Amino acid sequence: MVSRNIPVGFIGLGNMGLPMAKNILKAGYPLTVWNRTVERAEHMARLGAKVSSNPAQLASETSVIITMLSGPSAVQEVVLGSASSPPPVIDGIGPGKVLVDMTTNLPRVSKMVADKICERGGDMLDAPVSGSVKPATEGTLTIMVGGRRETLDRVRPILETMGKKIFHVGGNGDGCSMKLALNMHLGALMASFSESFMFAVKAGLDPKVVLDVFNNTVLRTYISESKGQKIIDGDWSAAFSLGLMAKDLDLVSDTARQMRIPIPITSLVKELYYACVANGKENLDFSAVSTLLEQMGNVKISTR
Repeated sequence: MVSRNIPVGFIGLGNMGLPMAKNILKAGYPLTVWNRTVERAEHMARLGAKVSSNPAQLASETSVIITMLSGPSAVQEVVLGSASSPPPVIDGIGPGKVLVDMTTNLPRVSKMVADKICERGGDMLDAPVSGSVKPATEGTLTIMVGGRRETLDRVRPILETMGKKIFHVGGNGDGCSMKLALNMHLGALMASFSESFMFAVKAGLDPKVVLDVFNNTVLRTYISESKGQKIIDGDWSAAFSLGLMAKDLDLVSDTARQMRIPIPITSLVKELYYACVANGKENLDFSAVSTLLEQMGNVKISTR
């Protein structure tokens, strides 16, 4: 029988973090939260969570500390601290404590932070997720974990409150590498689908017919099934924002340089997303990259 007595801390109550934290609380774990925007922490308090005054206090009062932050800089500031930051997580780390960083992070930063945590007697897993707000709310995210398998086994029941599929992919930093590989493919697939959609419509085909054909061939994908109709409808409500995709492709570029490997396709795709960001579209869904290709091809796919 799974024990629900392990005190859990959660830092980062953004669009993804908030529903993830709620699922931990619903499962019966004693939960302590911290967030820069106090209103979100207060919302969790009304649901039964405890609110810490800073990350260090949260870490000192819990056994498993989960972070879901905006990127590498935020992880370093919240976990390791800076001159202007509140007392960081590491000040509350001691033997037996586990940090689970679910941020989309740079592998090298994740490894560095893990080393610092281990120096204090704790352990760390990098466990980024695949999925948007809907699966985060439903507790059906896919979680890719880097770190010691024994540590994963210890915290797996907690992760299972947030994710349906959990993969142990290797050592510290490897979860981050896997997540970046996924988003490389996702970004390129979205751009490629948008370009072929634009080509077909420019040739005079009905967008609805084009989408129907895509979804009834071997080329049917998550993109064509979940984003195709939204492109036709001009629905850019963000499940995963264009700005976040551009940011993640920056992390890919940084990591590729570290590994000294070429990524010519991803480099071109990244420029498409940044062209959209430059035109004020960073808060739209990443499928809005199709609007740039519409503009370039002087064609209208959406019926809106």
